[in-house]
Amino acid sequence: MEIIPEHNYPINMSDTNGIATKDSWENLPIDNPKQLQIHLEFNESQFFKIKNGLIPEEMEDKWFIYYEEGFLYFHRSWTGFGIYKAKITKEPTGYIIREFWVERNIEKYSNTDDEQDRTILKLLISNGLLNEPLSSLKTDSSMDSSDEILKNYVVYGNMILGNKED
Repeated sequence: MEIIPEHNYPINMSDTNGIATKDSWENLPIDNPKQLQIHLEFNESQFFKIKNGLIPEEMEDKWFIYYEEGFLYFHRSWTGFGIYKAKITKEPTGYIIREFWVERNIEKYSNTDDEQDRTILKLLISNGLLNEPLSSLKTDSSMDSSDEILKNYVVYGNMILGNKED
C-alpha cells in the first residue's frame, strides 16, 4: 500500500523570495535510507545556485529541492516523499558531494538500482538546479549517457526540456 499525504501544495511561498526552504513545500523525511558514495564537485558560483533549491511551479515540475545546514534535500513534489539527501562539504578547491542517502522504502520509492540513483542525482543537480548540461559536473566516474534517462519524463518532468526562462 502506498502512503499518500493529505495534500501536496506549497506551505509558505510568500516569504521565500524564490529560494527554497524546508517550509516552502510539504516534505517528509527518508525513513529507510541507504548511503551511497559519489563524487561531484562544484565551484563557488554553482554552489550558490544549488543553495537556491527548486520550488515546483506546475504539475510537470516533479521535484522540490532545498538546502539546509550542509545538506541538499530532494523530495517528490506530488507526495512530499524524501528521496535523496546529499551532504555538501566545503573544500579548498570548492564544494564536493561525496555521499548521499536514498530512500529504500519500496512503498515510497520503487527504484533499487544504485547506479541509476547516482545518475538521477547528477541530472537533478545539473538540469534542475544549475540549468547546465550533465557534462558540466566534475565527477570521478565517467558520465553516464543521458539518452535513456532523458526519455523518462515521469521521473524528471520539465527538467528534461532544457533551461527555463529567467
